[in-house]
Amino acid sequence: MNRIGIVIVIVAGLVASGLIALSAWQIPAPTVAVNKVIPDEKLSK
Repeated sequence: MNRIGIVIVIVAGLVASGLIALSAWQIPAPTVAVNKVIPDEKLSK
């Protein structure tokens, strides 16, 4: 294999391992409610 082939295999391995890590990661949902008051002047009519 030439250098380009080795680089492609390494990049593909990193992408695959990143996708596996993201799919297995238990990211918690946000627990803080955000309430923002928007004045009537800011809304388009």
